[in-house]
Amino acid sequence: MSDYLPEEVLIKIMTKLPPKSLVRFRCVSKSWNSIITSPFFISIHTEQAMLSESQIIVRRYSKAQNSEVYSLHLDDKHFSDAKRIQIEYPFRDYTRFYYRIVGSSNGVLCLLDDLFGQAYSVVLWNPTIKRKLTLPMPEENVASHMMFVLGFGFDVQNNDYKVVRISYIQEDYEYLVPPAVEVYAVKTGNWRTFNGEVPKNCVVEYFWSQVFINGSVHWVAYRNMGKHDKVENTIMLFNLSQEVFDEMELPNPLKNELPINLNAVFLQGSLAVVQYDERIGSKSCGIWVMKKYGDVESWSKQYYVDLEGIGLILGFRANGDVLLTSRNRGLLSYDHITGKSKDLGIFGTKDSFYVGPYCESLGLLVEGKEARERVPSESDSESECESECESSVEDDEDRFGDVEKSEFRMQHSMFQYLSALLKR
Repeated sequence: MSDYLPEEVLIKIMTKLPPKSLVRFRCVSKSWNSIITSPFFISIHTEQAMLSESQIIVRRYSKAQNSEVYSLHLDDKHFSDAKRIQIEYPFRDYTRFYYRIVGSSNGVLCLLDDLFGQAYSVVLWNPTIKRKLTLPMPEENVASHMMFVLGFGFDVQNNDYKVVRISYIQEDYEYLVPPAVEVYAVKTGNWRTFNGEVPKNCVVEYFWSQVFINGSVHWVAYRNMGKHDKVENTIMLFNLSQEVFDEMELPNPLKNELPINLNAVFLQGSLAVVQYDERIGSKSCGIWVMKKYGDVESWSKQYYVDLEGIGLILGFRANGDVLLTSRNRGLLSYDHITGKSKDLGIFGTKDSFYVGPYCESLGLLVEGKEARERVPSESDSESECESECESSVEDDEDRFGDVEKSEFRMQHSMFQYLSALLKR
């Protein structure tokens, strides 16, 4: 058929097809393969996908399958299952229980294995087309204790995925600043030392989060003011195209808040910050939104969420509802106006949940390797909901109990350590 169609017409048709179909269609002919694998086509196909119906990717650790489980949902009234993706685990040998998801950009997830110990592995993964790229280790650091923070996003100007790695040395119960910074670009396939100016800020260990928006990665950061051991919080950002750091002020009520109580989040296309009353066992939180990007005067407290009986803020839906974990291991959709929550019927350990906007793409089609997928059996699927709802974790031999105990130990030990460090 392509013999009778101009190439521009064929490309226009192909941009509307799902990535999985396009991966198969590479076998039709050399010309089709050349089109589908070209950077130009992958770019315009992703742009087209971003215009389609909004989707949310959900990750949690499943008791029934003793594994991470990923599912893709339409952001509609019923939070419908679009499809279910499960990692067979090319990563299983490299991490314990599950990865931290650093972020998602243009259909690719960045995974880091630092939640249950030292970070050794960074993986970029496209769950739609089952392609992965394991990043090489940066040059070894000789310091006795290092703390790492990552940022991930898509560099639109250079049409490239990039990872920024910020490394802090800890000495005498403090982190030395400025940190060392390295940047990994998928196109070059290696880490480069960043030699530009680095802010003398620190990011909270373990509890950090990133937001990728307007071409830059954003973190909540803080600096010691040297006056009665007070800290001042700020938004630190790194532009992936220009490869420069910058800062943006937070609203006054957040500037001197304990940094461990703050998290950067993405809210309906805007940068936002969650302010918990306490990081662990929080009873309430406020959510501040930067209504106009870059305008520090536009910060506004848009939400107040009563967290009694609920867990932590995970993300937001297109209608403004908040996605949270519940203390019975379920995912909830919370209407902040009425104060009512809806159980979405998705279960896992409460600290293993990740939610974020997602668009299917051909990212890593050329650079990545195959990441095979194990499809759950029918018996797994049928028993999952019933199994997940069980509340007993008393059996020490139960792997699910092991993961929850590990989550609890890591969170509480880091919370106690950081609270003492930041309050001293």
